[in-house]
Amino acid sequence: MDIKNRADILSFGDLCGRIQGLYDSQNISIAYVKIEENAISHKHDKMEEVYYILKGEGIIQIGKERRKIGVDDVISIPKGEYHHLENTSKEPLELIVVTHPRYDSTDVHKKE
Repeated sequence: MDIKNRADILSFGDLCGRIQGLYDSQNISIAYVKIEENAISHKHDKMEEVYYILKGEGIIQIGKERRKIGVDDVISIPKGEYHHLENTSKEPLELIVVTHPRYDSTDVHKKE
């Protein structure tokens, strides 16, 4: 049985913000992400993502489309689409990110 507490998991900085990897298998990754200000626009050629917003409010941009997001919103991000979150609240934006297939740092491509 593999049980972890998020407080025991180290975080790292990424284009999306501060990330804590919660779970990995061959097929998916699950991470907790905290965005203080804004994430940097990027895409994934191999991975698709689903965001679940836990705290805060913001704007998601996927391709050319922009929409307001907030607590309990679920956002699907297809592979190959540039995307980023902008934090519009005074508190950090906190979310769960599910990546399929599993997260691969070599598949994060910053928008030029």
